[in-house]
Amino acid sequence: MTSRRTPRFSMSLRDSRGGNHAPSSWSERVLLGLGAHPVFADAVLGDLAEERGRREAEDGPVAARWWYAREAFRSAPHLLWSALRHGGAGGRTRATAVLVGMALVPSIVVSALLLRDGPPARLVLGVGGGSNEIIVNSVRPVRLSMRALDARGRVLRDTGVRYQWVSGAPITISTAGVVTCTQPGDAAVRAALGEVNTTTVLRCRPVREVHAPAMLDIVIGDSARDVPFEALDREGRPVTLLAGQFTVGDSAIVTLEGQRIRARAAGSTWVTARFGDRASFNSVHVYERVQTLEEIRPGQHAAIPIRLVGGEMRQWRLPPGGYFLAILPDGDEQARPRMAVAGANCVQSVGHLLCAARHGASVIAYYPQDLDQSQVLRGTLAVWREENP
Repeated sequence: MTSRRTPRFSMSLRDSRGGNHAPSSWSERVLLGLGAHPVFADAVLGDLAEERGRREAEDGPVAARWWYAREAFRSAPHLLWSALRHGGAGGRTRATAVLVGMALVPSIVVSALLLRDGPPARLVLGVGGGSNEIIVNSVRPVRLSMRALDARGRVLRDTGVRYQWVSGAPITISTAGVVTCTQPGDAAVRAALGEVNTTTVLRCRPVREVHAPAMLDIVIGDSARDVPFEALDREGRPVTLLAGQFTVGDSAIVTLEGQRIRARAAGSTWVTARFGDRASFNSVHVYERVQTLEEIRPGQHAAIPIRLVGGEMRQWRLPPGGYFLAILPDGDEQARPRMAVAGANCVQSVGHLLCAARHGASVIAYYPQDLDQSQVLRGTLAVWREENP
């Protein structure tokens, strides 16, 4: 007589007296939450659990788990259909959300595969990757920056690039890419990651000092000008092959255009030029053009254009207070007017006159008698009135 296996009904859903009980597994709780019929859900899950137990005993746990996952996937449409039929409006809404989520799974898997990093395809230097040389101006050890890209041009996170000296100047470089430049020289360096490698020219130009004027005066409306500096090696010789960075303190007062600086608004700020581990610092003062100094305000930076012919002199009254005064050349340094201050105590300071003006003080621009009286002298009177103490 052929025996017929009867589906198992879990008494955790409803006992023989009709009382409600908690579902015995998380899968039952999910199906009941979606609105599946309790008896149908329990029958399906019970059969799957019973058959899984038998297969674990005969075929082992791994094969049983794969079978269970396959059969659960095949049963999912029937269970969801039961939820749609018996779950009411709320159950249908939840079941629909589950179906939409299941439909999105393949898209998520495909997206993850497409976004996955591929194997390294090439090594590049810098942000643009267009150069094949590295300039090192630092005296202290520095680590080279090499990026690894996959075939689609995406940057790989954990590169593990290894470096090796190939030829040229005996520059010290570790396998991790730490370079120490003690002398000027050029060397070929190989960078490798797996089967990918590239050879780069390493140019050591260590900078020991960066010199620059302490104060920089600019007038609004003038053309952009180079940031003044001089980089020197340990022998005091100029270093011309440089890879540096320029920064300003307040971009509302001055802006950088590469290595050039342009005035935007009157005031004071600073600019630095950094090469390797050495830098210069300049205070920058921007002046606005005015016609007179009689109403100059504390903190104001004022500029007056000057044009003098032989024997000519011009004079402007200064309200009492502290001032930085200078005549900025208009081209030839020698062909600029000279300056004198009356009614003030002045000292020379970083190319300027630092003056404490009394009542009745004035600043004078004049044409010196020892110059050729036939030429025209041009310049700009720069006046910075200090804030009131």
